[in-house]
Amino acid sequence: MLIKIKNTIEWLYGKLLAFPVRVKVIGIGLFPIMILGFSLNYWITTGLSDWLSYILTDVRVQAAMEAGGRSVFLVTILGTITSVLFSLLLSHILTEPILSLREMVQKVAGGDLNARANVWAKDEIGELAIAINTMTDHLVNNQESLARKNRSLDAINQVAMVANHQGEIHDILYTILEHILNQMQLKMGWIYLRDPERKSFHLATWYGIEEEMVPVLLGILNNSTCACQQDLVNEKLGVQSECRVCSRLERLTRLNIARDHFTIPLVAREQHFGVINLLCDDNVVIPDEDMELLSSLGKQIAEIVANAWLQIKLSEKEAARQVLLESLVKAQEEERVRLARELHDGAGQTLTSLLVRLKTAERKSSIPETQRELANMQDIVSETIEQVRELAYRLRPVVLDEFGLSRALSTLLQDMTRGMEIKVESNLEVEDIIIPTEIEVVLYRIAQEGLTNIIRHAKAGNINFSLQGEKNGVKMTMEDDGIGFDPGKFLPSKGQHHLGLISMRERAEMIGGALDVFTAPGKGTTVEVFIPIH
Repeated sequence: MLIKIKNTIEWLYGKLLAFPVRVKVIGIGLFPIMILGFSLNYWITTGLSDWLSYILTDVRVQAAMEAGGRSVFLVTILGTITSVLFSLLLSHILTEPILSLREMVQKVAGGDLNARANVWAKDEIGELAIAINTMTDHLVNNQESLARKNRSLDAINQVAMVANHQGEIHDILYTILEHILNQMQLKMGWIYLRDPERKSFHLATWYGIEEEMVPVLLGILNNSTCACQQDLVNEKLGVQSECRVCSRLERLTRLNIARDHFTIPLVAREQHFGVINLLCDDNVVIPDEDMELLSSLGKQIAEIVANAWLQIKLSEKEAARQVLLESLVKAQEEERVRLARELHDGAGQTLTSLLVRLKTAERKSSIPETQRELANMQDIVSETIEQVRELAYRLRPVVLDEFGLSRALSTLLQDMTRGMEIKVESNLEVEDIIIPTEIEVVLYRIAQEGLTNIIRHAKAGNINFSLQGEKNGVKMTMEDDGIGFDPGKFLPSKGQHHLGLISMRERAEMIGGALDVFTAPGKGTTVEVFIPIH
């Protein structure tokens, strides 16, 4: 029951407050007059006669009551009318500024940020109008500031997105220049890059340039030089963008183009990498905020150019390193070929000659003991000849030159495990991959060293050997089920027992590859080698 009463009261209160302000003002002025008039009328018609009966007769009292009632009623009606008129005037004075504020707020809510409230008087409503106008001004300023920041972030983000694409630096700069010109509503621009080592500039890219301007920008016409470049090198340009007059463009009187351009220095890591020039249009005004944006973009582009420069230098060093390593591998193999030839042609022939002389001496000797001794010496020399031949073959296996890496590795596995109780499983799938000769040699030498380590130290019963092509390279894996070892000892400082593994890793790294060893005591050993093929 109480809840229903409360809800009814709240409903009535809401209905009363829902009346327009004009009605409320009229009610405030009208209700007191009406209440006072009807109260007086009621008092005259009921209570005043008792007071007048003491001094007047009943007939006069009755006449006075009728006359007083009519007067009070008339005065009440006139007072009500006057109150209504006065209330209408006051309500107009009071509600007009409020309605104006409401209309202005509705316009602002609808997106018209130019709307402002009229200040009718310096009262509370006037102060409210001033506060609302001030708040709207702050809102406009904040929106403009936010729009500028979003515009700046969008420009910076576009430059970053272009820089993230893989491509040549000049193509990247062309796309960035196009974005900047569109962002600043300009038509022409160009970028000079400077080689820090040669200390020379070159025209990296341009956009929207007319054909007659190209010789000027290239410095061909009258051997003209760019003042921006000179000031950049002499550290007179600073790091902020600025508007400058181009003396070289002043010579092109035939072209109806501006002579001013915005100069954006490209300075990063204490290096001067170049300048960006954006040709100004006479009807385009660049505010200070956009000049700050150009400076920020200049710093960002300078970092992009600096990274590209470092990448170029690293690529050149890597190429030089690659050539050096290839030369080193080639020199090693040539030395191995020379040693193999000397062993075969020199020591091999000498031992063969010695073997023939021993046989001749055996035939000429008539002493049985001497014959037996000479026969033993012949066996030793024959075994030595085979060892020399085997050593010469290992120094330069002919099968690698004649049949390729897969056949050479297959032959190597068979030769090194022949007569041993080791089961070998191999998977050599590189027929469809073109492997450079120096990489084939390195992989063969690593396999040779790895199999030697397994046979001598691992005490393994099974060997899994694989050679497979992968994306941008080739992978070789040697896995055994031997005794393994502590991988912590596989370090250059502790490599006394694992010089073979360290030599294998050095060989892989010489041609840009990597070698990983996975092992543990009693868990066998796995050697993985990956060599990139550029």
